[in-house]
Amino acid sequence: MASRDSAPPLATHTTNEEDQREAEKLQVRLRSRQGPASSERKHVPSVKIADGAHKYVQLRASLDGKTQFFVTSKRGASYHRNVAEPLIFELEQAGYDDIEVTGGGRIFLDENANKISIFGFSYSFGQANHAVSRQVILKDPRYKEFDVKVSNEGY
Repeated sequence: MASRDSAPPLATHTTNEEDQREAEKLQVRLRSRQGPASSERKHVPSVKIADGAHKYVQLRASLDGKTQFFVTSKRGASYHRNVAEPLIFELEQAGYDDIEVTGGGRIFLDENANKISIFGFSYSFGQANHAVSRQVILKDPRYKEFDVKVSNEGY
């Protein structure tokens, strides 16, 4: 677990009522979707994280009946939905269905030190299961040698 002293700096943006409404609209749209948006089958990487400290979301989606988790962060995203939307679009275009944002938080990637810290929560999507995010990241060959720590503390 990362201590508060070693936690990366927090982002300056906080969730407001408008963002919460937009995030809920996104969740409702995903729940009401019928089938894949595209018949094209394209590989979508399970992990897309930007170097530094950023908001992140965890998503779950299915392709041909197989469920997969995804972890993504985006440099400069004001809100967690801004992190989720590009990946949702990519998953829809690749033929995934049953797409759900399962939660969010913060992620700190230090490529030079081979360290990743996952912590906090999303006001819009709730707290991701950081242990699942850790497993997804460690399965990615780029990060298998990284020290990946999780904490439910912080925002």
